[in-house]
Amino acid sequence: MRGVMSWREGKTAARSHLARSFLAGILVSFCLWGGIRNAEAHEKHKHPAATPPPGAQGEQQSKATTPALRLDENNQREYFTDLPLLTQDGKEVHFYTDMLKGKVVLISFICTNCTEVCPILMPILVRIQELLGDRSGRDVSLISISVDPEDDTPEELKEYGKKYGAKPGWTFLTGKKENIDWVVYKLGQYAEDFEDHSMLFLVGDVKNARWAKMRGDMPPETIAARLLEFLAKR
Repeated sequence: MRGVMSWREGKTAARSHLARSFLAGILVSFCLWGGIRNAEAHEKHKHPAATPPPGAQGEQQSKATTPALRLDENNQREYFTDLPLLTQDGKEVHFYTDMLKGKVVLISFICTNCTEVCPILMPILVRIQELLGDRSGRDVSLISISVDPEDDTPEELKEYGKKYGAKPGWTFLTGKKENIDWVVYKLGQYAEDFEDHSMLFLVGDVKNARWAKMRGDMPPETIAARLLEFLAKR
């Protein structure tokens, strides 16, 4: 009997430990400054997430560490940058002002020549957009940033989106390499070799400085639910 009880207790403890580890590993909520920069890459695509792009050495980090400062638009704009980028339609947008300001967003990182990670991520993103329904584009902005901007032209990104069935409300971004590098760096996902890009999604309520990082291979229903939770708390 002692052996049976010990086995059952051990099995229960193991299940409890696995559940805690699973929840802790796949979803971590974090504040605007500090947390975003420490996002972890998928174990198959490890890279130093906070490695600065060329020219970033000596960068003055934002001092906006209190909730009040994190909610300030000027501080948000300074942190995320407002660099000009290009959409899949060739339209110039400014990253903070046009893509982030006041919005609930789902940010992913892609490249059209990717043969391992992106073919996994894209169908998940498509399903998330389907689950959001008419809230996609209206209440939630899907943003996919190319980490290979030298090859991923707006035209390439537009065709790529069509290939997977992306609908209106989903913006693909490219632009000058130095601008893309800075934006991705500020989001904590910069890698010197774009082929090692992150499989993480960043889910954020920019207005209220609420952010979460979620693994891209999580069930799309879980990610969509997180976005809707952010909307409900606004």
